[in-house]
Amino acid sequence: MKVLAAAAALTLPAMAANAQDKFTLMLPVKSVLQYHPFYIAQELGYFKQENLDVRFEVANGSSAALRQLIAGNADAALPSPGAFLNAVAQGNDLRWIFSYEYANIFTLVTPANGPVKTIADLKGRSVGVSELSGGEVPLVRAVLRKAGLGENDTKILPVGEGSALTVQALQSGQVNAYSSSLFDVAAIEAAGHQMRVILPPDAQLYPANGIATTADVLNKKRDQLIRFGRALAKGIAYVKADPNRALTMAKKLGPEEFENENFIKYGWQAIQTLTTPPESLKSQPIGAHYTEGFKNYHDFLRAGKEEEGALPRDVDLTKALDSSLLKDMNNFDRNTVK
Repeated sequence: MKVLAAAAALTLPAMAANAQDKFTLMLPVKSVLQYHPFYIAQELGYFKQENLDVRFEVANGSSAALRQLIAGNADAALPSPGAFLNAVAQGNDLRWIFSYEYANIFTLVTPANGPVKTIADLKGRSVGVSELSGGEVPLVRAVLRKAGLGENDTKILPVGEGSALTVQALQSGQVNAYSSSLFDVAAIEAAGHQMRVILPPDAQLYPANGIATTADVLNKKRDQLIRFGRALAKGIAYVKADPNRALTMAKKLGPEEFENENFIKYGWQAIQTLTTPPESLKSQPIGAHYTEGFKNYHDFLRAGKEEEGALPRDVDLTKALDSSLLKDMNNFDRNTVK
C-alpha cells in the first residue's frame, strides 16, 4: 500500500503539469465561414500545441458576447468594434488585444441596373435593412445624415438577411437600396442579382471583429491569452499561405454553410476582404490594430444620436487598443504552418 501511495504521489503532480488550461472564447454567432481560421487552428491542433483546451461558445450577437465576457463566463470574446466601444464608453474596463477583421462587415448596395448611384439619390426612397435593431442601422443613418438627408427624407424598412424576402423587396421597388452584412449581400449576388456598392470608401475601412478581454483577465491570464493568440495567428498564417486548401478544410468543418456553390464564391470572397489588413499594416504582426480606422469609426459613432447606437462619450483608444501581446503572439516559425 505504501508503494502504491508513493507512486500516486509521484503521478498526480505529473498529471497536473500536463493538464491543459481551459480557455473559453465567446463568439457573436456560429459561422465556420466567417471564423474559419479559429476552427482550422483547432482542427490542426494549434491550441493543443499551446497547452490550451479551447471551447467556442456562441452568444446572440456582439453585445451579448461582451455581456458574457464581463460576467466572467468567458476568457475572451470576438465582438464588433461598435459593441466594444459602446461597452467601454459605458464604463467597462475592456481591452482589444487582437484584430481579426479590418474592413467594415456592413455595406450599402443598390441593384446594379437601378437608378440609385449615390447616397444623395436615396432622397424620397427607401433603404432595406436586416432588422431595425441590426448593427447596420446606425451606419445607414449616419451616411444619410452625412449626405444631407434628414430623418424624413429616406425610409428604413426591415426586409431580412439576404433571403428571398430581401430579393423580392428590391425587385418590387419596396426598397431601393439594401444595407446588411457582406455575407447577406453575398447571398443576394449568389442568387444571380448583381449589386452596386454605394457606401463611401472611408466607411468601407471601418474595422470589424477582433479579440477583446477584460483588464482583469489580461492581468491574471496574460500567458494564456498570448498562447491563444499565437495559435490563432498560426491559423491565419495557414489560411493566407493557401486559401484554397483552407477552403477545402472549412467545407469539411462546417458543411452546412458550404452547400451553395455560388454562395461559397461570394461568401469566401467577402471574408477574405474582411480579414485582409490595409496596405499600411502589411509588414506588421498578425493581429495588429488599424488605429486610423478605429479612430475614424470612433468619431463616426460619436457624431450620431445615442438612441441610434452612437457612443455616449469619448473612448481613450490608446488604452482600449492593447498591442502588448502581439509580439509574443507572433513568436512562431512561419515555415511550420505552410
